[in-house]
Amino acid sequence: MALTGLEIYKLLPQTNCKECSFPTCLAFAMKLAAKQAELRACPYVSEESKAKLEAASAPPIR
Repeated sequence: MALTGLEIYKLLPQTNCKECSFPTCLAFAMKLAAKQAELRACPYVSEESKAKLEAASAPPIR
């Protein structure tokens, strides 16, 4: 199941550094949820958060 923007936001560093080209981490999270941004754009996301986000975005195994 896909994560919502708020669920993604909770896994981001929440620094609002703008290095991803979005004004806030929440804006970036919403774009990630809409598949309009790439997680690699955030230089500060932790490896643990990356793993959680990648697992949540993987298609279900049937």
